[in-house]
Amino acid sequence: MEFFVLLILLVVLLLLAVPIIAWVRASKAARVAKEDQDQVRSLTARVFELEGEVRLLKNLLVQTRPGAPVVDVAGQVATKEFKPAPEPGIITETPPAAAAPPPVTPPPPSVAAEAKAPTPAAGIGAHARPSMARRFFAGELEETLGTNWLNKLGIIILVIGVALFIGYQLRTLGPAGKDIVGIVVAAAMLGAGIWYERREQWKILARAGIGGGWALAFFVAYAMRHVQAARVLDSNAWDLVLLLLVGAGMVAHTLKYRSQTVTGLAFLLAFLTVNANRGDLAGLSGNVVLVIAIALIAVRLQWYELEVFGILAAFLTHYYWLRPIIQPLPQPHGEFPGYRLSSALLAFYWLAFLASYVVRQTGKRREEIVSAAAIILNSGLFVWLMGYQSAHPEKAFQFFLMSGAVEFAVGQLPVTRRRSAFVLLTLIGTGLMATAVPFKFSHQSLSVLWLLQAEILFLAGVYLREVVFRRLGMAVAFLAAGQILIADTRQVMDAGIALPHLAIPYFLGALILYFNAHVAPRRWPELAGHKIDASAFRIASYVAAPLAVFGVWVACSDPWTAVGWAAFGLALVYSGFCWKVREVSIEANCLAAFVILRCLFVNLADLSHWHGVPLRPVTVSLVAVLLYVSSRWALGFETFSRRLSERIPAAYTWLGSMLAALLLWYQLQPIGVAIGWMLLGLALFEIGMWRHSGPLRWQAYVAYLASFSRIFFVNLNAEGAAGALSPRVYTVLPLALAFYYVYDRLENSQVDFLSSDRKFNVSTFLNYMGILSLASLVRFEFDADWVIVGWAALTLALFALAWRTGRRIFLHQGLLLSFAILFRGIAHNLYERSYFPAPLWSWYSRPLCVGVSIALLLAALMFAFRLRRKEESGEKPQGIIARLFDLLGRRPEQVLFFVSVILLTVLLAIEMRSGMVTVAWGAESVAVFLFALACGERSFRLSGLGLLLLCAGKIIVFDFWEMTTPDKILTALVVGSALYGVSYLYTRYRETLRQYL
Repeated sequence: MEFFVLLILLVVLLLLAVPIIAWVRASKAARVAKEDQDQVRSLTARVFELEGEVRLLKNLLVQTRPGAPVVDVAGQVATKEFKPAPEPGIITETPPAAAAPPPVTPPPPSVAAEAKAPTPAAGIGAHARPSMARRFFAGELEETLGTNWLNKLGIIILVIGVALFIGYQLRTLGPAGKDIVGIVVAAAMLGAGIWYERREQWKILARAGIGGGWALAFFVAYAMRHVQAARVLDSNAWDLVLLLLVGAGMVAHTLKYRSQTVTGLAFLLAFLTVNANRGDLAGLSGNVVLVIAIALIAVRLQWYELEVFGILAAFLTHYYWLRPIIQPLPQPHGEFPGYRLSSALLAFYWLAFLASYVVRQTGKRREEIVSAAAIILNSGLFVWLMGYQSAHPEKAFQFFLMSGAVEFAVGQLPVTRRRSAFVLLTLIGTGLMATAVPFKFSHQSLSVLWLLQAEILFLAGVYLREVVFRRLGMAVAFLAAGQILIADTRQVMDAGIALPHLAIPYFLGALILYFNAHVAPRRWPELAGHKIDASAFRIASYVAAPLAVFGVWVACSDPWTAVGWAAFGLALVYSGFCWKVREVSIEANCLAAFVILRCLFVNLADLSHWHGVPLRPVTVSLVAVLLYVSSRWALGFETFSRRLSERIPAAYTWLGSMLAALLLWYQLQPIGVAIGWMLLGLALFEIGMWRHSGPLRWQAYVAYLASFSRIFFVNLNAEGAAGALSPRVYTVLPLALAFYYVYDRLENSQVDFLSSDRKFNVSTFLNYMGILSLASLVRFEFDADWVIVGWAALTLALFALAWRTGRRIFLHQGLLLSFAILFRGIAHNLYERSYFPAPLWSWYSRPLCVGVSIALLLAALMFAFRLRRKEESGEKPQGIIARLFDLLGRRPEQVLFFVSVILLTVLLAIEMRSGMVTVAWGAESVAVFLFALACGERSFRLSGLGLLLLCAGKIIVFDFWEMTTPDKILTALVVGSALYGVSYLYTRYRETLRQYL
């Protein structure tokens, strides 16, 4: 009953729409007439103004004659007389002064005001339409309601009431009595309508009564056989003849008035009354009569709006009959009583309206649009009801294929190829046949059907240039997308495995929406002219993206989903770049984020194999490569701000590099991760240099930093097999070489695109990473006592490299390493070894390790002397560290010498017994003094002299009080000889020494 009430309301709204449209048209005509009057008034005012200007010009011409007074525009006589120059050979006479011209008569004030006021353009708010409240108080709306709308509403309610009365089981009247009551009421309504229709005042009310009377008469003829409470006939054939006669009379009489409203009201009420009291299936024969009549009238009188209402009434009343039968049945259900006859009736409705559409001749665009709406509605309702009552879902493929073939074949007939019917029927037929394919391979029929129906509507609107069809098609497409994303996704999640055939609706929906959003507006630019349509196209693009993403997820297994998403993202990026489409670029960027999350949470933890091949390195590598390729076209134009457009392509490469680094982390052995990151950085650096890409180079630098950091946690702690090459050597040494290689490339390249690298001193950091790697390798690979020897050898190599290349950075590193030698030599070799000293002549003895280190440091002095720089540099370096390096770099030999002297002095103090320390230091001081004389360094000489004086003081303060007599003698002899010898040297080489002061 609720559906019946809704159907009544729908019919009422459709009937009320007709007078509303008529009233709107009349209002528009009145507004246009008023605008024409305004334009006439404006033109009249302009004519008056032009006449005044002409009259003024005439007066000026008269006044400018020779001898005439000059009158200005305001009509005042000028003080100076106008005397034109006489022409040669012509004698001019001065005529008497002309009389003053009459004053110019200005136009009426109202006309002048109208002439000055700008005339508003028609249809742009020049005469605003009165508001609803104003029209209500003026009586206009009240009159429309009382004279037009209320009579139709009343006749509808009256006819339905009589129909329900006839169907009611009232025993006092009996079937014949009820039929007689219905006939009397119908005759009364017809008679009164015919009588009052002749008078203009009652014409609208009378025509409503005529329509209601014929509808009631048709229902009484139907009830005589098919309504139990009013049944007086036992033969379906006789009842059919009676229905045909009444229907013919209804058509013939209502057509007399040439009113689509009257005829439509009669037919719609006939549909409602026939179906108000449910009967058997044979009772639907009344619908057959009404369908035939409506189809014939629509073709004959070109009342195509009536046909639209007829299609709705025929199929919806059939649904009203079907619903109580289908609803209690289990799903899926078998054939119910009357199933085949019901299918035949639906097919008859469909073919009847299809034939009506084919044979008609449309001459106006509006008629073609209404006809197109009718045929689309006819096909859609037919397919819907056939699917609703279907008892054989397995035959859906044959049904869609056959019905689509019929529509397509009819569209190719010569009678349809001359009209837009060719396009519409071809589209509908093709869509139905295409719909048949998923039914053969998938159960997701509803989503596919909606998508194709939506696209048919959209393309029909494009071809017919009808915005309603296009927007309706877009709305249905959005509805289908929601169905796919919610219902179909739930089905896939319940399955729990990848089912490629279930992805068909996702891909089809994405393809259709992308076509509507981007291809159609480019092919037909006028489609996006309105703001609503442009917004719908943008929304369609954003809806298509998740459809495609879910489609890839449904079609691919877990490891391959990220690869599919990355490939789809590459397609989006390239499309956005070529078409300059903002929406597609945004979708691609969002999809890249989903790809990364998928790889982090799924692919990197995947341990599955395919034919023995691990899938993790394959899938993650493919995703990284696709991200690198996508960066080529990721926002290559200024879709957003310029700064963002430059950073988003770099983000793609950063994401790809991150995935590659994580894959190496998961896939390689712990000790090989640093090597893998180093090789990745090397590849990124070379590509960045080749492509002049700053982001790729910075990714390489980050990879180098990560590999450098990792060696301190993993590689340097690795232990190798006895007798084999240590893993620390073949994993750390290549890193140091790579760091120095990149440093050299950067230092030797003076191109402009490396300006950012120079700004942050990247080459300096890489160089220090290289020396720290080598120094750390020496620290962990050498024996503890020989570490300073390795560092001393590195210091010698660094000083030699600084001298050979002229790069001060190696000098600075050598100086830092010499301080490290001093610290480790004192802390470990001299102090720690004092508790557990090695034998004097063993490999680990302190004199051997420290002595070799001192020898290497002193050997580096020959390069240090050549690297020293006494003059001040032009610009003082900024910062404490920079100033310290500059200070030490000017005299690097000082650092090497004093580090060596300190180590040797402490070594002698520890290794010699207490009585012989002063002797050893005295010998050392003489050697230092002689070395200073050879080098010509005053600081060296002063250090030797100071050490000698220290020995003298030590003898006086400590030695003579604690030492034995032999030791005292030896100490005194050696130190005394040393003091004397040094004094001799000072005297002998006085002039030479003055040169070094």
